[in-house]
Order: sequence, then structure tokens, then C-alpha cells
Amino acid sequence: MKKYLLLSLLVIVSCRDPENSNNNNNTSTTNNTNITNNTTTNNNTNVQPVCGNGIIETDESCDSTNLDGKTCININQGYTGGVLSCADDCSGYNVELCTTQSGTSVKTPEATVVSEGTGGYLLKGTVLTPEGIIQQGEVLVINDVIACAAEDCSGVTGADSVTIINTNGIISPGLVDAHNHLSYNFLPEWIPDPPQLFKNRYEWAENPQYEEHILPYTKHRSSNDHFCPASIWGELRSLIHGTTTMQGQPSAAGSCINGGVRNANRYHDLGYDHMGGTIGSVRDITDSDASSLVENFTDDPPITRYHVHMAEGYEDNYITDEFDSYAGLDPRDNRHQGVNLLSWGTTILIHSIPLFDRQIQDCVDMNAKIVWSPSSNLVLYGVTAPIQKFINAGLVVGIGPDWTVSGEDDMLAEMKYAYSYGVENEITELTPEKIWRMSTSDGAFVVGLHESIGSIEVGMKADITVFGRSGDDPYLAVIDSDSSDVRLVLINGVGMYGDANLKTVTSRDADCENLNFCNTEKYICVNGTFSGDYTEFDYTAFHQALYDILENYELYDESKPAYEGGRGDELLPLDSRCNE
Repeated sequence: MKKYLLLSLLVIVSCRDPENSNNNNNTSTTNNTNITNNTTTNNNTNVQPVCGNGIIETDESCDSTNLDGKTCININQGYTGGVLSCADDCSGYNVELCTTQSGTSVKTPEATVVSEGTGGYLLKGTVLTPEGIIQQGEVLVINDVIACAAEDCSGVTGADSVTIINTNGIISPGLVDAHNHLSYNFLPEWIPDPPQLFKNRYEWAENPQYEEHILPYTKHRSSNDHFCPASIWGELRSLIHGTTTMQGQPSAAGSCINGGVRNANRYHDLGYDHMGGTIGSVRDITDSDASSLVENFTDDPPITRYHVHMAEGYEDNYITDEFDSYAGLDPRDNRHQGVNLLSWGTTILIHSIPLFDRQIQDCVDMNAKIVWSPSSNLVLYGVTAPIQKFINAGLVVGIGPDWTVSGEDDMLAEMKYAYSYGVENEITELTPEKIWRMSTSDGAFVVGLHESIGSIEVGMKADITVFGRSGDDPYLAVIDSDSSDVRLVLINGVGMYGDANLKTVTSRDADCENLNFCNTEKYICVNGTFSGDYTEFDYTAFHQALYDILENYELYDESKPAYEGGRGDELLPLDSRCNE
């Protein structure tokens, strides 16, 4: 069980500048007891509050040691003890010395809008940057770009005209899901009867129970009226859990998946479509296939990332031969012997469970990237990749939950699973910060979009997620979050999901809907987000479309077993995991 002590978050709520030379320095007014005690004078809006005088005045939550009767316990943020103090500017409470029970984090007070402006946002909170944590920092977003990330951005051009928000939370790059099978993610987990483990991915793929479980999708997988709602449902699930980019949106339906979460495969709006890949066995790549890939890797512009399912399993079905086959060491005829497809530094190796030391070094030498999906691996095979060796070898590793059929339901849950796996197996390299980096900047590098997204720094696209939790380790507080803690998601500087009280100032437009996720009022932008026939679909329309797919008897693909329908109640809700 995860143990950690939650301490620091300075709750910031704005107040007016207490320094006003016309009032504070007027000794005749300040020292005149007749005027000071005159309520008419104190209520005059021209008189500014004086922080530090021990008197709680207009716009002050507390003053010096005067806490208005508040303690760590009764401020209702989940703290169980400790010492509460007043913030230096009297605008809120300093909870740095408040404590919680070991192994828990706490929700923070809701965000507040300090002032409304145009052209972007100034977000105040705990900022997670490539260089480390800024405990009381600011992120300035001008249109679609990060213009500043520092303790104080007020002097940067444009800061005086944007909307200012005290997030009272943790400001992070949006999460990057480096591997998913998006269009299956309206289906719940498949549990074989009786429960069993498999040796490799080819075993369970031929299991009749598995085929029956996924029939609501596979009987219509080539039909846009099934593919599109399923894929978009997966995007919405990712969005409400803080993901802004993902790999695994298949392109069969074309532009219906263009408009929401960035698609690392295509439609990411960050330059040309640079990624290719295959879901089949890499041992099936022929001489001709290899020749075409080499042309793609060396073309102008080139394919810069090529994802493959590598060695998903640990024995049988030639699973342990896959890596060397891809590396040009397959002795069979017509299997590109001698042509090492790792050589161009393009390869994304997904899973890679049985890789041994020499193969890991080959990955290092050839600049291959790894995607780790521990929850799906352990559910299906009882083992996962040698993650400790990957990290120590210096490989760049991203994280992806794979899909809801066997993996965790979202990136936050997968991050939590990865952290727990590290604790249970004493893998000290899997710190909360490392898992966060694997889910942000490292994930962006894996999918080849690191020059534009994945970190909060000047010049990067404003793909930002704000988490409304606090703890002595902000990275761990992020991992402990669910959809209710995702306070705001910006993609390209535009609000696509967030707390309902931020809707007016952050949402993309008035069409964004108010919905309840994990018992928290949120807004989410659905109607008008996606393309083609689904531009006018709202949340209810997508929900109904998928319910009908699960519920209704189908004869669409007669090569598949009969589908009897009646499974509408299996539709996986977007917020299927909520913290207690």
C-alpha cells in the first residue's frame, strides 16, 4: 500500500494590492482613532485592506495570527491535524504544516477566477516543469502557446490582458498515452471463465470467449457508424482523465477522429503525419515489406516513428524470436535477413516482455523507444517487461494502458498501477516523478511529438492539465487523481474539460456541456468537437449510439459468430474509476 505524508499546498485566492500610498501612508487618517473606528470609513471601497495588522478586512481570509477560527481540520480539505497559518498576502490559508493520514492525498479548494481577460490565461498553482517543481508558480498561455513558466509571469508581454485563474492545484503538461486500442474502449474488462493466464498474445486472441466479448465492435469494425462512436468514446474517456495526446486511434474512419485529443498517429495538428506501424507479428514482415519501410524511413519527409507490437508474451508461438527477426536476424527466406529495421531510430517497441540484455543494448544502440503497459501484461500473462533494466539502460519509456479489455481504464489508473507495481517489487527507479515523466515528456518523445508537447516550457503548445489535489509530493498527488480531480484540460490553449465553475472563462464555446463525473460537476466539450457525420453529436448521442450497438441483435458480419445483443448495460462509463 502506498504510503506518503501529504503536506504542502499554499492555497492562493486573489486580493487587491494592499499597498496604496494614498491611504496606507496617510498617517493622519491611519492614526486617527475616530476615523479608524468609523464603520463608514472602513466600508469605503477606496480604503485598501492592510495585511499584517491582525484584522480580517475586505478580501482577506485571515490576517497574521487571526485565522477566523479556522484550523487544519475544519477548513474541510481532508487534513487530520497539523498547524494552519495565514498566507503572506492574507488571501488564503497556508496548509504547508497541515498533515493527513499516511498514504492519502487531499482535494484542494476549487479554483477561483481573479479577473477575466482575452487572448489566453495566467494559471497560478504548483507548476511541474522539466527542471522541477515551482511550488507557487505561474504559467502564462498566450493563444495556443506557453509564453512563461516561472514564479512570476506578470512582467511578460500579454500577461496584463489575459484571464487570471488561481487553480489551487498542480499544473502539469497534458498526459500522453503512448499506446491504446481506442475503439474498443467502450467495452469492460474481459475475464476468461475459468480465469487463466496466457503465454502470448496469439493464444488469447484465438479464445472463443474473447471473440464473443468483443463482437459488438468486431462485427462492425469496418463501419464508420460503429467505429466512430467507439473511437470518440475512447477519446472522451481519455480527455476527462487528463490525457491530451494518444497513440492508438486507428485511421480507418478518417476525419471523424479529428478534433479532440491529439492523435499521435495522424490528425495531431503538429506538422505532417509522421507515424506508421503494424499490429501484426513482426515475423511476418517480408523482404518487400522491409524494402518499403526503409524507403519510408529515408524519404523526404521521412516516417520518424514506426510502432510495432514486440514480443507480447514470454513463450511459444515464436514470441521470443520476434525481436531478432525485426533486427534482420531471421534465418528464413523472404524475411529481410541482414536488414535491421531498428537502424533508423524510428522504432516504438510496445510491450517487449522477454527482451534480454543483448537485445536491450541493441535498443539503446539503435535509439529504439519502449512503451510499457504493465496492467494489461500482468492480467494476461502474469509477467511484464524488465522495466528496471530498460530504465537503467537509458531507454526512453512511455506508458499506455493498452485498452479497457485487459488493461486499466485510463492513464491515471495505469500510472497508479505502475507505481504500485514498483513499490511491491522494490523497483526504486519507479519514483512518482519518473512515472509522471514517462506519462508526459518521455511519452511525447516516444511518439515523436516532443518538440511541441509534453512539457511546460516557453514555446511549447499549451496542452495543459490541472489537477486539484495536493500532497508533499506533487507527482504522487497527480498519480492519486481521478476524473473529478482533473480541474482543467487545455488542448492548444483551449479548454476542453474542467470544473463547472471555470466553464464561462475557459471552455471552447457555449456548446460545451455540463455533466457530472465522479460526483463532481464538470463541463466537457463534445458537440462540435469531431468531424464528419458526428459534428453535431453531443454526449447523449454518443452514449445512445454505443448503447444501441451493445443492446441490439446484429447480423452485419456473417463471418463472425452470432451476436445476440442485450448487453447495453455493459457500456463502460467514461468515469469508470472514482476515488472513494
